[in-house]
Amino acid sequence: MNQIIKYLLVAIISIALTILYLDQYAPIIVEVPEKTSQRMSIDFSKEIERRRVQKIEKKAKNVIVLIGDGMGINQVTAYKIAKGGPNYTTAFDKFPFSGLVKVHSFDNIITDSAASATALSSGVKTKNRYLGVDSNGDDVDLITEILLQKGFITGLVATSEITHATPAGFAIHNISRYNTDEIAKSMYESKNHILMGGGKDFFMPESEGGQREDEINLVDLIKNRDTYLDSKEALVSFDGKGSKRIFGLFAKEGLIRSEDEPSLLDMFKFTLDQSKMMAERNGCSGFFIMAEGSQIDWAGHENDFDYQYEEMDEFHDVVGHALEYVKSRDDTLLIVLSDHETGGLLIEMDELRRKPSNSMLLSWNTALEEGTHTGTMIPAFSYGPGAINFTGVIDNTDVFFSLKEAIGINELADKECKLND
Repeated sequence: MNQIIKYLLVAIISIALTILYLDQYAPIIVEVPEKTSQRMSIDFSKEIERRRVQKIEKKAKNVIVLIGDGMGINQVTAYKIAKGGPNYTTAFDKFPFSGLVKVHSFDNIITDSAASATALSSGVKTKNRYLGVDSNGDDVDLITEILLQKGFITGLVATSEITHATPAGFAIHNISRYNTDEIAKSMYESKNHILMGGGKDFFMPESEGGQREDEINLVDLIKNRDTYLDSKEALVSFDGKGSKRIFGLFAKEGLIRSEDEPSLLDMFKFTLDQSKMMAERNGCSGFFIMAEGSQIDWAGHENDFDYQYEEMDEFHDVVGHALEYVKSRDDTLLIVLSDHETGGLLIEMDELRRKPSNSMLLSWNTALEEGTHTGTMIPAFSYGPGAINFTGVIDNTDVFFSLKEAIGINELADKECKLND
C-alpha cells in the first residue's frame, strides 16, 4: 500500500512539474489569420498646419543633410540589433535631438523620392514623380538655389545615379523623374559646385555606349568646364585647390561597390574637405552638403536585409564621421533623416515562446522582391545650431523652413561665390 502511495505521489509531482514547465516554456499555440487589407478614403483638402519655427540666435554657417533613402525606424532598429545587439550604441543614438517626420505627398499618402525630395528642399508638397515643381508643374525655389544666391558652396552626393530622384530634387526642375536626358542636362547646367554619384550613361550618347537619345555628350562638356572624376583612384589622388567645380561620375548607373568605385564615405569626406576649402579660399558664406545612402531603398524594394545591412552600415559610417565633425565646431548643423520607408520591414519574435530568445526574425510587409514604399513616419536626428526645430512630429516641408531659420537666410545679403583660378 505504501509503495502504491509512493508511486502516486511521484506521478502527481511529475505531472505538476510538467504543467509548470509547459506553462513557462512551451510554444504558445495561436491561430494566425491570413493577412487582411482595408481600404480607407483619405482627405487631402485640409492644408498643412505649419509648425511654428523657433527663432535661432546662433546661426549655422554650414549645413550637412544626410538622407538614408527608404530608412524607417525599423531599419535603424534592425541595423542596431544586427550590428551589436539591442544595447549597442550607434551613431544615431548619440544625437541630442530626434523627431518624427510625416512624408505624404500632395495627393498620395505614399510618397516617392521625387515628391519627398522636393518637399525637403523647397517646403512645397508636390505630386509623385515631380522634381522641383509644385503640383501645377511650376518651378519652386530650392534650398540649393537660394543658398547659391547667398554665396554658399553647394554639393550633392549619392550612391545612385546623380540624376536619381533625391539628388535631382535638390537641384533641378522637371515634371517627371523619368526624363533622364533632360535631368542630366539640367544637372550639368545647375550651378552646384560638387556633384558626385553614378549615372554616367545618362550623360553619354547612345552612339558612344550611353543612353542619351539626343546624342549630346555631356561628359565632354563637363571635362571642358569642370574637374571631372571617374574612379576612386582619381578621387583619392585629387589635389585641387578649390578653384573649379567638381563633377564625379563613378559608374554607368548606380554604384555597385567595385574596387574602382568610391564608397559613400569616400565621396562624403571628399565633398566635405573640398567644400570647406572652396568656401575658405574664395571668401564664400559657408557650405551646404546633401549626401544620400540611396541603396538602402533599393534593398527594401528587393526585400533583402543582407543587402540593406551593408547599405545601412556604410551610411552609418558617414553619419558617425559627420557627427564627429560637427561636434568639433559650433557653426555647422547636421540633420540625418529619410525620405520615406521602403518594404514595410518588421522585427518579429523568432519563435512564439515565453523563454528568452537570442535571435531576431525580420520580415517584409510588402510584396516579395517588389517591396514598395509605406506611409509611416520616418526618424530625424539633428545636432548643431537650429537642431531644436527638427524635434517632435514635423512635416517634411517643415525641414526647408527650419533650414532657412537655422542659416538665417532672410538676414543674408545676396553674394556671388566665384571660384578663383
